[in-house]
Amino acid sequence: MAINPHIPKTVNAGEPVTAEAWNVFVSAILALTNHLNSTEASSLKVSLTNGDPAVSSARVTATRADGVTFQAVAPVPPSTTFVFSGLRSGAYTIRAEAVGFDPATKDVISPTDEVVTLTLKPNGSFMPAVFGSTLQAALLQLKNSNIAVSRIIDVTGRDIAPANPGSENNNSPVLAQIPAEGEPVAPKGSAQLVIATALQVQPSIEMPSLAGLTLSEAQKALEGIGLSLGKVVTKQASK
Repeated sequence: MAINPHIPKTVNAGEPVTAEAWNVFVSAILALTNHLNSTEASSLKVSLTNGDPAVSSARVTATRADGVTFQAVAPVPPSTTFVFSGLRSGAYTIRAEAVGFDPATKDVISPTDEVVTLTLKPNGSFMPAVFGSTLQAALLQLKNSNIAVSRIIDVTGRDIAPANPGSENNNSPVLAQIPAEGEPVAPKGSAQLVIATALQVQPSIEMPSLAGLTLSEAQKALEGIGLSLGKVVTKQASK
C-alpha cells in the first residue's frame, strides 16, 4: 500500500497543534498499520487426523486467492503438525493429499492461532504385515483387509492357485509380500505372496534282509512288499 508523502513540520513545546496536522498524523499511522498488516508474514499450522501412514506420505499446500501456492514443511516425529511460515495475511485454501487417500481441503484466513485440522479418507486399503505368517493365516488377513491376492508362488517358482492353494500349502510360511507393509492398495489392486515349498512326505518301506535267499526267493519277497527286482549283478564266490 502506498503511503502519501508527508512534509514534516516540527512544533515547539506549548504550541497548539491544528486539527489538520493531527489528522495528517493519524492518517499516517493508519496507513502504516494497513501496510504492515498486508505485508506481514505469519505462520499457519495444519494437523492431519489419520495417523502415521497419512502423515508420513502427505503433501500439504496453501493456495492464495491470486493462485500462488505454498507447500508446508513436513512434521518431524514425534510431531504430526505441518507448518507454513512466511504467509502473508489473507484467504487461503489448504489442501492435503496422500497416496491411498482422497484429498481434503479447507478455506482459512491467515493469520490464525488455531491449528487447521484436515481429515483424509482412505480410498483403498493398506497392506498388512503377513511376512512369517502361514499362508492360511495370511490369506485370511488379506481377505479381512479387502485385498485380493493375484499370485502365489513358492521358492522354486511354482505357481499356486490363490483361490485353491491346497491343504499341503496351508502351513507354508510367507517369505515375501508385494506390496510391502503399510503400502496403499487401490480398490482394484492386489497382492502377491512368495511362500516356502511345502514338504512332500514320500512313502517308505522297510527293506527286508535278502541274505541267503535264492534269486527266485528274493524276487518273490520283494514283490510281496510292493518292490520290484532291479539289475542283478552276479559275482563268483571266492574260495
